[in-house]
Amino acid sequence: MTFKKPRQHRAWCAVAAGAILTAAPAGVAHADAPGPTDYSSVIVEVTTSESLPLGDDVAITIEGHDSFLSVTVARGTTVEIPGYEGEEYLKIESDCTAYENQRSMSTWYNKERYGSDFGADVVDHDAAPEWLQIASDCTLAWHDHRIHYMSPQPPVNAKPGDVIVADSIPFTVDGIPVAVRVESSLVERPSLLAPLAAAAGALLLVAGVIGRTSAALQRLMVGASLLGLVIGGAQYLWAAPGTGPQLTSFVVPLLGIVLSGSALVFNRQSSIQRNGVQLMSSIFLALWVLRRKDVLDAALLPTSLPYWIDRAGTAAIGVIACTAASYALVGLWQISNANRPSPRQA
Repeated sequence: MTFKKPRQHRAWCAVAAGAILTAAPAGVAHADAPGPTDYSSVIVEVTTSESLPLGDDVAITIEGHDSFLSVTVARGTTVEIPGYEGEEYLKIESDCTAYENQRSMSTWYNKERYGSDFGADVVDHDAAPEWLQIASDCTLAWHDHRIHYMSPQPPVNAKPGDVIVADSIPFTVDGIPVAVRVESSLVERPSLLAPLAAAAGALLLVAGVIGRTSAALQRLMVGASLLGLVIGGAQYLWAAPGTGPQLTSFVVPLLGIVLSGSALVFNRQSSIQRNGVQLMSSIFLALWVLRRKDVLDAALLPTSLPYWIDRAGTAAIGVIACTAASYALVGLWQISNANRPSPRQA
């Protein structure tokens, strides 16, 4: 039944290709979903030109700790948000449809968390707006660079608790000018005790497992992938609508479960297939951890889980994945040497 092998190989090539696409840099789709941060932005005051409180039909919030500014309105309410240069930028119509002006400099500058290049060939504040519908649920969320610090490096001499950014964002709600005052403060970074302890515990666990059957390590990889699925799923579900949560946050661990489970199936059939699939699984899981490395010491994380679980789990998964990859490489190397003809045979 030799015809089964090519089919198996093609199937695993397809899985590998899909995994590589899944693990590709997130900039292809949602470059700036909420991520770990050391800053907490809060709305300190909302005022109107008539000194009246904002109505209950309008909710203005900050999402992703300091990443997105969001506005949600009731049907029948209109909102206009000017750009940084006073140009027409965003609006929500009374029927809940939301639009973005493609000729606005702010449209292009807000594509990324730390700012991006202008669409110099299309930006024209003197021309009529070119409106593009971007939502239809009465909600808008966008990177507003007036609500967060615009550098991955902390300000010189800044201390936890210091207000780093203080600014006011203008709105117009049903024709009435509204000012939203925001402050962003530096938050103290956590101790590394939890991830270090988890990494040490995972290393001891792996050391005990390696001395047993190869299936024991594969089961451990399934468990690590399941933990990654929980952590990644919590991150994906935590992100507010419109903020571009990344599918890779939970799809890669899900792929790890499939591949590690397949390694168990191959355990009694082919050591080459078993080690190859285990190597793929551990590499993808290790890449997932590498992309999440900032969670280990960032003050605020994009998750509904307790932060220590996210940090400790990520560290433990990284240790298990790297060890499993090394074990699989050694196994493949041993098989290669065993199949190599000796000098006498040559």
